[in-house]
Amino acid sequence: MKKISYLIISLLLSACFRESETTKPIVAVSILPQKYFVEAIADTLVNVVVMVPPGASPATWEATPRQMTALGDASVYLMIGHIGFENAWMPNIKKLNEEMKVLDLSEGINLLGIEHRHGEHSHIGIDPHIWLSPERLALMAEKTYEVLKIILPENHEALRVNYDKLMEEIVSLDNFITEELSVYKGRTFLIFHPSLAYFADDYGLIQESIEYEGKEPSPAHMKEMIVLAREKDIKIIFVQQEFDIRNAQIIAKEIKGEVVQINPLAFDWPDELRNITIKLKNAFQK
Repeated sequence: MKKISYLIISLLLSACFRESETTKPIVAVSILPQKYFVEAIADTLVNVVVMVPPGASPATWEATPRQMTALGDASVYLMIGHIGFENAWMPNIKKLNEEMKVLDLSEGINLLGIEHRHGEHSHIGIDPHIWLSPERLALMAEKTYEVLKIILPENHEALRVNYDKLMEEIVSLDNFITEELSVYKGRTFLIFHPSLAYFADDYGLIQESIEYEGKEPSPAHMKEMIVLAREKDIKIIFVQQEFDIRNAQIIAKEIKGEVVQINPLAFDWPDELRNITIKLKNAFQK
C-alpha cells in the first residue's frame, strides 16, 4: 500500500514539474553557443530551443518537424543573421508563429564581407560568424539581455546581476586572448572553413580559408593554399569538427604539417575561445 501511495505521489510531482517547465517562456536560437549566452543571463527562467544540433553545419542544416513544432510556442527567436539555415528557413518559421518576436542579433554590428577565391573566380558575401568575436558578442549579449527583460518582466534584478557577470566574463576572456596573441599581430593562419575572420579582426590576425559555404575546394585553390602555406611557413591547418578533414589532410601532407580540430559551435563559448587561442599561439610558435 505504501509503495502504491509513493508511486502516486511521484507521478503527481512529476506532472507538476512538467507543467511548470512548460509555463516557462521558450527562447529559440540557431546555434548552441547562443544557448550558453541566454542561460548565462536567464539561468533556469526560460527553456531554450536550439535549431542546429551538435555536429551539424549551420550552412546546410534543415529544420525537423519536431523543431518546427517546438517553435510554435516560442516567445522569441534570436537570429545570428546571414547563416544558411536562417536564410532558408526564417520565412517559414515566421509564418508558423506570427506572435513570436524575431530579433536579428547582427543588426547594428560591424559586419565583415567574406570573399573566397578559386582560380579566376571569386564569391563575395557576409560573414555570419559574429559570435566568435568577444567585441561583437558583447553587443549581442546586450540585445539578448534587453529582450529577456521584455519576456521576464518580474525578474529584472536577477537578469541584471547575471548579465553583469556575463559581461565581466567577456572582458576577462578578451584580456586573456589579447595577452596571449598580441605579439603575433599580422600573422597568417590557415583554416578549412572561414569561421575565424571576426576573431582575427579583433586581434590583428589574417585568416586564409580552404573552402567556402560547404563547397568542395577546387584543385587550383588547393594548390594556391599549399603555395601560401609554404611562403608563410604555416604548419597547422584548423578544421571544425563537423567538416570532412580529407582535403585539409592533403594540404597538411604537402606542407609537412598537421590538422588541428576546433569547435566554434561548442556550447561552452569562453572555454572554446580559450582553446582556439592556445592552439593558434602554438601554431605561430611552430
